[in-house]
Amino acid sequence: MIEELLVAAAIGASLGNSWACALLSLACSVDSRKAGIAFIGGRYLGLILLGGAIAALGLAENLNPVYFLVTFGILTVALGVFVLARIVTRHYLLRHGRSLFRLLHRGRHHPGGDVTMPDGGEIALRPDSSAKAAYVFGLGVLRGATPCVKIMVLAPLLISVDFGLALGMVLVFATASAIYPVIGFLSGNVLRRSKRHELYLRVGASVLMIALGIYFVANAFLVNHSASGAGP
Repeated sequence: MIEELLVAAAIGASLGNSWACALLSLACSVDSRKAGIAFIGGRYLGLILLGGAIAALGLAENLNPVYFLVTFGILTVALGVFVLARIVTRHYLLRHGRSLFRLLHRGRHHPGGDVTMPDGGEIALRPDSSAKAAYVFGLGVLRGATPCVKIMVLAPLLISVDFGLALGMVLVFATASAIYPVIGFLSGNVLRRSKRHELYLRVGASVLMIALGIYFVANAFLVNHSASGAGP
């Protein structure tokens, strides 16, 4: 039992593709602390759900990562674009007194040029809003539930042991695998404290989300192409 748990921890702590999760966690936490925590929590839950499904149903060979990667990539790009638009329109609002994108602001633009700002000039979806956190949490769940090389390495062990031990291995794996996103989160928290460069950091974080989303979509097509080439 101890040996299996140690193996699960070693596989989870290996780098693999975890650098992408670390960068995305960094970007989310730069945007807001709540978003960073939501992504890590969602990813942890997604890993447990995926590992539990493999252990209970033996789904390892039937899981195609392409659809997961494409969906995750598109949603990540959408999040990055939205965050970037929110940052730009808030900056424009604070400098010019009116919203650049009316749909992203609670107030309405009046003919005289004044903007009603019942929330003191904040954009409708604030950095720490519950809706934003829920979206990022769902994104984290999807990312955790996306089959990857590390979970496929662990899959044969999960199927070969009893279900209770398999769940223990999944928990150990998910915990060890969270090391890199946590590092990204802590780094993002440190960067977010720089008020002087806050605008540039938030813009950079949103651009990073968009770049990672495009990477995941492109990677999905590469995975699909490789799988097709390996067929008979």
